[in-house]
Parts: sequence; C-alpha cells; structure tokens
Amino acid sequence: MQTVSHKATQFLVFGAKILILAGVFFFIWKRIASDIDIFFENFKSYNISLSSYINIAILLLLSILNWIFEILKWKTLSSHCDLITLKESTKQVLKAHVMSLITPAKIGEYGAKALFFPPHQRKHILFLNLLGNLYQMVATTLFGIIGIGIGIAFLFPTYVGYYFTITTVCIIVLWLLQKMFQKISWKIKGYSWQRIKAFTKTIHTLIKRKAFIYSFVRYFLFAHQFYFLLLLFDVEISYLLGMSLIATMYFVSSLVPMLQLFDVVIKTGVAVALFSWVEVPELTMVTITALMWFFNVALPILPGSYFIMTDTSVSSQKPISS
Repeated sequence: MQTVSHKATQFLVFGAKILILAGVFFFIWKRIASDIDIFFENFKSYNISLSSYINIAILLLLSILNWIFEILKWKTLSSHCDLITLKESTKQVLKAHVMSLITPAKIGEYGAKALFFPPHQRKHILFLNLLGNLYQMVATTLFGIIGIGIGIAFLFPTYVGYYFTITTVCIIVLWLLQKMFQKISWKIKGYSWQRIKAFTKTIHTLIKRKAFIYSFVRYFLFAHQFYFLLLLFDVEISYLLGMSLIATMYFVSSLVPMLQLFDVVIKTGVAVALFSWVEVPELTMVTITALMWFFNVALPILPGSYFIMTDTSVSSQKPISS
C-alpha cells in the first residue's frame, strides 16, 4: 500500500509540475503574442543594429551576469543555514523564479526556496529570502531617489529645491517613525519587524555585506542593459539623464505589487510616461521594456523549467514496502 501511495505521490507531483509550467508558458505566449506586431513594426521603423550578433551577445551577457550575481547572493545568504554548491544555488534560484511568475509580489519564490531545505530551517530560509529582496529594494530605492533628483535638475530645474526639501523631510519622518515602530508590533510579509531585526543580528556581518554588494551589482547590470538598449534604438539622451530616468522608472514600478509576468506592463507604462519628457517615441519604449522582460524574465524560464522537470527529490526517495 505504501508503494502505491508513493507512486501516487510521484504522479501528483509530476502533474503539479506540468500544470505550473503550462500556466507559465501560456502567460509567456500571451505576452509575446501581444507584442510581436510591435516588434516587427519597430524593427521596420528604426535603423537599429539589434539584429547583429555582437549586440545580442552583449544583451545576453548582461542578463547572464545579472542572474549569476542573484545566484551568488542566494548562495551567500543560504550559507547561514546550510552550505550549498553554486550548482545547487543555480537550481534553487531558477526553479523559484518560475514559481514566482504566477504569484503576486514574488510570494511563490519564498515558498519554493523554503521547500529546498529541511522543515526546521524553512522559517530561517523565508527570512533570508526576504532579506535578499529587501537589499535589492534598498538599491532600487537609493538609486531611485538620486535618479529623481537628477531628472528634476535636468528637466525641471526650478523644482530642485522643493525636491531636496521634501526628500529631507521624508527621511526625517521615516527615521522618527522607525524609532516609534520599534515598540509597536508591525509586520512585513507576515513577520513582525522585531523578529526580522532580531534574526538579522544572528547573521554574520560578512554574509550581509556580500549580499548587499551583490544587490547593487545586479542593479548596475540591468540598469545599464536598459541604457544599452536606448543606445541601440538611437535614443539621443545623455548618460546621466538616461540613467536617472531608468532609476526613476524602476523605483516607481517597484512600489506597485504585481504578478511578475505582468510586471512588464507597469514598467512599460512608467517608462513611456517618463521618457515622453525627452520625446522618446512610445513605440520605442514599449519595445525596449518588452526586450528587457524577454532577456531577464522569459529566457531564464527555460533552464528553470528544465530543473523543475528533472527534479527527482520526490521520486528518488525509495518507497517503503509493506
């Protein structure tokens, strides 16, 4: 009976994998199908060199480096609980990426990564994953605040003083609120701030420092990948202004919780609005944000799906015969 139960479990797990991957690829197909006409129209309208092998190689390289540093960040953070190899970290990150696509605010990523570890470590893994995402959010927020200031200095110089004043006031208010909330129980993703703060103190400083640096390197990579696409599409914009608008776009879009599959919709809307101030055609921005989504979200689904389908963690467990 237990052998039959084990086979039933194998069948259910396999069926669940098929359903998840079918759902993911359905959404991917809908996303690509909706943009295919835009791609062709833009490639006909602009004399761009995106089709050259070297430019595609650069875009792929930036995407690969982006994911390599995410993998290194997870390997570093998870070492607080268990030392895993780079290969195992790669599998965990890419499989979790697939799971996060169909859940809001990347909730699926938390559950997927927790399942890779023994039950007694899963709460710690959830905290570590949250910490990694918080570090990434810190990078996005910091560069976003700076980017908004630079953008205002370029486009609306008379408002620079107002922005500086408002930013300073907000920082002071947030600092005061943080002091007040230390005595109040409030939660992030279901966990009290006090518990998160207490847990972070148990993590070695070197681990936190390396994860923090990896988050900033990742931001540097995908922000410059976006700027590289602006250059390929012959967008005439200075480096400083272009990077400030990119930073503003990522910051604003990060404030809206959304299924990762549809995150490109938010980024596209924000990018179109921001770059309209420097007269970049809407069609160009739609294509650039769609390409960013394709290289950094869609392509990693392929190895992630392979790892999910070849995962034998359940099937390899030897059934107990009655």
